[in-house]
Amino acid sequence: MDEGAKLHIYDPKVLKEQIIQDLSQPSISGDNPERVSDLVTVTSDPYEACESAHALVICTEWDMFKDLDYEKIYHKMLKPAFIFDGRRVLDHLHTQLQNFGFQIETIGKKVTTRIPFTPTGGVPRINEPPVKKPKA
Repeated sequence: MDEGAKLHIYDPKVLKEQIIQDLSQPSISGDNPERVSDLVTVTSDPYEACESAHALVICTEWDMFKDLDYEKIYHKMLKPAFIFDGRRVLDHLHTQLQNFGFQIETIGKKVTTRIPFTPTGGVPRINEPPVKKPKA
């Protein structure tokens, strides 16, 4: 937030007022707690929180995050799209998420395959040979 990043937050268990209050603490917002209301949007829908985002950050272990439609989320996000899984709730989905096009970072584990972002929007598939361009 120091650099003006806009946060869109979804938390199924914590009230909006509590989130804003927590982020307005001087240790987080510095000398300008009013900036929190300009930079933070709390949504009641996880898909809305991801719309036009550069990254999705998971900071809680709620089971519902295992069952979201990540392909739908990927298409709503700006590219390249990143997932930072701070609780390792998506470990079982890494290959699938990478096939959608996500770049994944997780705590305590190296995600083995990194997918290069392609300017054309094409997503290379994991464990498949690269597509050869036809000769003109």
